[in-house]
Amino acid sequence: MIAVISDLHFEEESSDVISGNGKQIIFRRNLEPKAYQGFIAHMANEVRRRKAKSFELVIAGDLFDFNRTTLWFQDDVRPYTALEDTSPELEQKLLGILNATAEEPPVAKTLELFRDLASGKYRGGDPNRDSSTLDAFPCPVKITCLAGNHDRVANATPAIRNRIGELIGVDVSQPFPHYRLLDEPDALIRHGHEYDITNFALDLPENAPIPLKVAEAGYSQANFGDFITIDVAVRLPYLFRRKYGDDQILKDEVLESLYLRLLQFDDVRPQSALLDYMLDTSSGDFSAEDAWERLVPVIQELLSEIHDNKFFRYWLRRRAKPWAPAELEVARGLLDLGGWRNRAAREAARKIAHFMMGGEPDQPQLFAMREELIQTNKVRLVLAGHTHAPEVCLIKSDESGDRFYINTGTWRDVIPSTPDRRTFGRMRALTYVTLYSRSEHDDGCKSFDYWTGFTKDW
Repeated sequence: MIAVISDLHFEEESSDVISGNGKQIIFRRNLEPKAYQGFIAHMANEVRRRKAKSFELVIAGDLFDFNRTTLWFQDDVRPYTALEDTSPELEQKLLGILNATAEEPPVAKTLELFRDLASGKYRGGDPNRDSSTLDAFPCPVKITCLAGNHDRVANATPAIRNRIGELIGVDVSQPFPHYRLLDEPDALIRHGHEYDITNFALDLPENAPIPLKVAEAGYSQANFGDFITIDVAVRLPYLFRRKYGDDQILKDEVLESLYLRLLQFDDVRPQSALLDYMLDTSSGDFSAEDAWERLVPVIQELLSEIHDNKFFRYWLRRRAKPWAPAELEVARGLLDLGGWRNRAAREAARKIAHFMMGGEPDQPQLFAMREELIQTNKVRLVLAGHTHAPEVCLIKSDESGDRFYINTGTWRDVIPSTPDRRTFGRMRALTYVTLYSRSEHDDGCKSFDYWTGFTKDW
């Protein structure tokens, strides 16, 4: 029996917290460990029910989020390099981020659950039960971690890889793989950033089959998404805090609301709608003019700081529109005309943000259809996460049977937008897939179960 989850995005949160005068501004992004505890207990029950002889948990990428932390701005060290060129300074920076993430209370407790599972033990799902009591998992356990795009650097050096192995209790004598190929059931598991031109450094051939083993350069080299996450999206709350100061943010409700939204960007879908989310007035917290007036100085500072960055300019030309650098200059000019009074600047900035944050998302299922193993009928399932958008999609059907692309979603909050991207909501999300061999199915068939859920409180 095999269970597949992805996009847990364990993150460092402490450096974002603003405290003072008995008040604290904080946004918790890490999921509470009780969700993982309940999931593992459910898997143990399912193993018993299916009489499975073994259990494998595949974490299909983005377990740790190395990009989403303001700790990057303590110095000028950045991960915009191929993994084989990782410097000692970058290695120490990455280890610091990893350790700070592991110390976040929800993450620390969840990692303990994973270490217990890796050792063949687990805590029952009853929240009232003594948390120190461990049961024996009913069969041998294996945990496999794939490298995603937000944890691309997990493979940067042996020291980083070994530290992750210690945290989750697995052997990492070899680099974290980029895929898991299964025989029973016949399935291919990827993280899914291979299908995303913004977050993968290699351009896959158009309209050609995608080989099982994609060139290592696509995984090793830094990509546009690395820069956009760190030096645009994460830099914004850092600059916002530097511009207005903690005391002022604590006193001003509009500033507080905007700061919290800047911390929530990871959950906005699509991520290119970040600025639209910042200007969403449906909550009644502020007007678009109020928000824009306070955001303009921060955006101006951001554009000034990244404007001449060579890595940014290279990827802007490669990934965005051919005229993107010129359009960026126009946006800077419009901002200089006067922020809150200038609706044209506001609307232009929305468009600039769309392509700077990744543009319109591609349809990953179209890439999955091009997997060589799908086209040659070698696998029936392609499982991938990355987009945080759970779905099951038929990608081929013939006399040999149906084949599916399954998006493994995420384990965190999601902030969906309305179709016009002018208003946004919030839900908690959780998705997993279980795969069964013939011996684990009553009818002697190979099969999968797909479970996804959203929780919304009013």
